Amino acid sequence: MIRFLPGLLVLILVPSLAWGQTDNMPVSEETVLDRTSDPVWLDSLYQSGTAFGQFLDEAQARRERWVSNYGDGTPDDAWTARADRLTGSWYLLAVAIDGCSDSVSTIPYLAHLANYSDQISMRIVLPESGRPIMEAHRTNDGRASTPTVLVLNERFEPVGAFIERPEGLKTWVETDGADLPSRAFVREKFAWYEADGGRETVATILAIIESASAE
Repeated sequence: MIRFLPGLLVLILVPSLAWGQTDNMPVSEETVLDRTSDPVWLDSLYQSGTAFGQFLDEAQARRERWVSNYGDGTPDDAWTARADRLTGSWYLLAVAIDGCSDSVSTIPYLAHLANYSDQISMRIVLPESGRPIMEAHRTNDGRASTPTVLVLNERFEPVGAFIERPEGLKTWVETDGADLPSRAFVREKFAWYEADGGRETVATILAIIESASAE
């Protein structure tokens, strides 16, 4: 930021925003479209990613919740039968960060899905490298957000994406949660996640894969 004072030029350096849930800094549309539709780039980014076990070991922010949610996210009858019917190979390329409240409430459950199913694998990349994916799949209100989980087929072609939150929670955020004070909003959001236990997040990913399989 630059400010002009009489007879004096003052340069104020503003540190870049820390990566968390959102980033509104744009990248060129051409870069986004080229990269996020390019199987070669997506394959390379996926291979550079971190397996969930290593990500969990290295997580510092919200660590207790990461560990707790992963511990609570054992295979659920609500989705194991659907996972058992999958064929082919599917890759979850998740853009996430440990300090994000939505990442910690969704990614551990997807890790269990990937552990359970021989057809599904998952890698995690940080927003610094996964930013084009976030930019290409913005939230309803226009934010580039974590987590953004891109679903890739066996040729590393994108077939769908999970963006930030399950649809049920998005509806709550836009209605009952819209006018809540910040602390109450966070408290109620975590309560929603805890009651859901990752079921809607996993169901969304399975629905994307099932739809792509049927094409």
